[in-house]
Amino acid sequence: MISPLAAALLRQLAAEGVAGWLAEDASAPFAAARLRRLAADGNFSGLRSAAGSADAVREACDALLWVYDASDGDAGLVSAALDRATGRAVDRPNLLVRISPDGPGLRAVTATVAAGQGVDVSPVRTLAGCAEAMDAYFSGLELALAAGLSLGRVAAVISVPVGEIDAEVDARLARLDSPEALRHRGTAALAVARLAFRVREERLGGEWWRVLRAAGARPPRLLWTAPLPHQLTALVGWGTGQAVSLERLEAAVVHGPPNGDTLLKAEEAGHAALAALDGVGIDMAEVFRAPGDTCREGVGRIRPHDPF
Repeated sequence: MISPLAAALLRQLAAEGVAGWLAEDASAPFAAARLRRLAADGNFSGLRSAAGSADAVREACDALLWVYDASDGDAGLVSAALDRATGRAVDRPNLLVRISPDGPGLRAVTATVAAGQGVDVSPVRTLAGCAEAMDAYFSGLELALAAGLSLGRVAAVISVPVGEIDAEVDARLARLDSPEALRHRGTAALAVARLAFRVREERLGGEWWRVLRAAGARPPRLLWTAPLPHQLTALVGWGTGQAVSLERLEAAVVHGPPNGDTLLKAEEAGHAALAALDGVGIDMAEVFRAPGDTCREGVGRIRPHDPF
């Protein structure tokens, strides 16, 4: 179970449009009964599963299926990194297949959505990657609509590894060992989130999305993954989510409640923060293509020509 303070924090975030997701530890996966108990209070909207077998993922989906049904498909979702055959074997409507945002992955996103299956595009670390992920989702929805499928239960999240971004950039700032560089610790992920949020808003303001929305499509959710404790209340925006472990959730309580939206109409601040990091010698594109960096999740990699 979680503490009353942690539960209150999740409710406060939910009131700001931020969905709480559980992030599962591969070394200690949640039992189905525990998942049902954790979801019973309505604070958690989904699970980011570490399981790889069809049976384990199916059990997780079944544990949250009642949440999915009660919310008309808006919550109770389970993201899992599965191949196509394993995903078909799970055969649950609340499954999101986790797919890397490289070239083949984006084509797989479109094909998966076209077949009526939800997706988690992960990890996405660039503005172009965020736009490409949304376009792949839209293309899949368009194909699904043409095939006569219902769009209302086809969900998508676009996952941005905010905790890993700040951890890597802050480590590089520490190695610079200058007062000016150290002043910019903890700024990279918020800047990235603000710009990604703007990309999402622009895509959802376009005619392509308006047609799909009129047909019942659900807007994709930006999901902040591996957040550090302070980031739960620092990254707040409508239509987003936080995929957090129970340990980090409890650690976040000391940082107090969220103080309103930090992402909407904040793209200028995001650009300024990244410019400041560049000014002290942090190249964001280089951060993610360097061998051995800590900011990895899956096989998706930033492209040298694709900076924030």
